[in-house]
Amino acid sequence: MKMNANRLNQTAKKFLQKIRLHYLAYRDIRRFTRYAAFSVFDDSYDQLCARIMYNVHAIEKGLSRGKNMRVGFGRKALANLNDALVVYSGKGYSRETYTYIQGRSIVHRYIDAHGKDAGLDLGTLDVVDQSFHVGRDTFDAAGTKTIYAKDKLNNSSKGFYALSQGRSSVREFSGERVDIEKISNVLRNAGKTPSVCNRQGWHVYVVTDKEKMQETLRLQRGFKGYPTLPECVLVIAVTNSAFLSPVERNEAFVDGGLFAMSVIYGLECESLAAVPLNAMMNAADERDVRALINVHDSEQIIMFVAVGAFKDETIVPISDRKPLSDYMTYIA
Repeated sequence: MKMNANRLNQTAKKFLQKIRLHYLAYRDIRRFTRYAAFSVFDDSYDQLCARIMYNVHAIEKGLSRGKNMRVGFGRKALANLNDALVVYSGKGYSRETYTYIQGRSIVHRYIDAHGKDAGLDLGTLDVVDQSFHVGRDTFDAAGTKTIYAKDKLNNSSKGFYALSQGRSSVREFSGERVDIEKISNVLRNAGKTPSVCNRQGWHVYVVTDKEKMQETLRLQRGFKGYPTLPECVLVIAVTNSAFLSPVERNEAFVDGGLFAMSVIYGLECESLAAVPLNAMMNAADERDVRALINVHDSEQIIMFVAVGAFKDETIVPISDRKPLSDYMTYIA
């Protein structure tokens, strides 16, 4: 059959594209290395805000364990939060920002949750500067809230904005069986997600085997200590075989992220509880996950999603959101 491409020319093109890819990847690494918050002494406003919020959320997750909360948990997170707040204050950044209020508030929520009768020697808080113990009336954000299964029953009839604003990540499930057809409906709808030039490179592994699910979550390392396994774990991947040029080197994460968000909103619409879990694993854990569920080497694992049925009542992190003014720049 007629071929327009010349193999020799294509081989030369591929070689040049590999050189170009290395150059672009180097630029990626250089930018990331320059601006990522590797240390608490990386003290730009955005770097410190990221470090504060990381530790606020870690403490919120601990507080959301309710009756299963481990007394005195989170010493490392409290210490890291304190140091970020100290550096933030030393830089003279505003104390009226969303992030600073979150950081100061979570210390008070931590003390409140333990109470006088919890058996906690508040010496646990010796890693937190005494100045951060005061101001309860001013710093009243962050913490936990309770969501109710009955409020999710009519999710499919809600408008998109109401549905998305009502969604919370849930890590504790009832243990009731989930209709697999609902999962199929979610993934079928997510197939409408936009992708670069409509290449649709995604692949979803629906893990329902309990042993494989437990091992997958152990390797992912973000679901430790929860008493009830989800009914399934979705492993979302995108194949790099869908991309044609070095400039598309990060497109798997873009297309996969969009697809994963469609899945998460779809699960909420189906009144299913879910939590997205990151795929930022070390090399050994990623290798073992790939072997466990047979993920092809061409595929980039994007995200795990644990799915189950809602409990009647579930305590979850509030996970407050930044005001629009913090992340919108209007270019007239």
